[in-house]
Amino acid sequence: MGNLKIRARRYKPPEVQGSRVKVAVVQRMLRKEEYNLDELKELCRTAGYEPVYSLTQVRPPHPKYNIGPGKAEELKRAVKSLGIHKVIFENDLKPVQEYNLAKLLGVQVISRIQLILEIFTLHAESAEARLQIKLAELKYELSRAKEKVKLAKKGEQPGFHGLGAYEADIYYDEISRRIAKINEKLERIRNRRMLFRRRRIEYGIPTISLTGYTNAGKSTLFNALAKESVPVSQQLFTTLSTTTRVVRFDGKKAFLSDTVGFIKNLPPLLVDAFNSTLSELIYSDLILLVVDVTEPVNVVREKINSSLDVLDEVGVSNVPILLVFNKIDLVNDAAEVRRRIEELGASLPYVAVSALKGINLDLLSSRVAEMMGGYIRIKALLTDSPEVYDVLSMLKEECKIINLTYNGSGYEIDVEAPVHVAEKVKKMSSEFRVVGGYA
Repeated sequence: MGNLKIRARRYKPPEVQGSRVKVAVVQRMLRKEEYNLDELKELCRTAGYEPVYSLTQVRPPHPKYNIGPGKAEELKRAVKSLGIHKVIFENDLKPVQEYNLAKLLGVQVISRIQLILEIFTLHAESAEARLQIKLAELKYELSRAKEKVKLAKKGEQPGFHGLGAYEADIYYDEISRRIAKINEKLERIRNRRMLFRRRRIEYGIPTISLTGYTNAGKSTLFNALAKESVPVSQQLFTTLSTTTRVVRFDGKKAFLSDTVGFIKNLPPLLVDAFNSTLSELIYSDLILLVVDVTEPVNVVREKINSSLDVLDEVGVSNVPILLVFNKIDLVNDAAEVRRRIEELGASLPYVAVSALKGINLDLLSSRVAEMMGGYIRIKALLTDSPEVYDVLSMLKEECKIINLTYNGSGYEIDVEAPVHVAEKVKKMSSEFRVVGGYA
């Protein structure tokens, strides 16, 4: 039998006769479990689907359909009457449940994780992001491969087409081989990333990472601080690759990185696949956790907690976090912003800004400069000489100048400098003292 082709593809938003594909969204919940179909609908719209029907049920999972047979029949009627082309479950489905639902409904049935993979594919721009997504797709398929092939042999249904031609072990082994190849490619990319990271450390300035719940305005804030133009969209998961630029915060240089956004219950499979991208957070000197302050307080609290959970899962520890409450221009007044933040009872330090309108960005810059570390305050006397001008040029380029005065025989300097710059100044100065630790 020929090699199984599982090609990386460029995902395009689906269309049926010039319009968006109609989908139904379904969530089966246990008692006290949170309703999450609003976010699932937003994910559907991001993927290019049009949610036209919702179904929820409170019950333990049914072995045949996940939802109960009565609700499955109700869903079947909705699919037929509304012309629904795909059904998307908030819950993860076993292959047999997916197969039985597809057989009953006559349309493809997918889970939330498969929907997120479609969205990630849509927004993947870099080779690394595309490889990470393909790795997640293949790992997800590997866990289900043998059962899916066996089910397809009973009669192929939507989502199971083409699998009946393969033996289960051959399909499984081919996916395993593809996973191994992608891991090799990603390992080479990780090695290059580690090399760049070491060079940044040698350069001696801190690294600041922007993160937070998707669609909180991270990329807009990155553009405002870095004077860049990375893509900005109201859709979820616009950013999947890390973009890093050198930015000054209150006169101090730092590397600023825009990273992938989070959502509630981000599947561990995706956290694992994006490990090399998310590991940027582990090596940060400061994390800016961006939050949309316009949302209801309970939603904001939930999204902050979801983001902190992902940071814990990635392995971020002992890295200071600054909450950045964004979009204050969309709130009635400053008093309302304060009321919302006070109601949250956030224990982390925070700044409230509008990245789009540039409000309070100076305040943010000052707070970041205070928290990011990596700088030491020194006072020194540099004797006037031909070499001193190179040092002065370096100070203006690399440091925050508090005072620089010519006294007739040399230059009195008072600066906050990276350690490697302070060491160079010490060698060139006739007087040198440290007046503050890491600033």
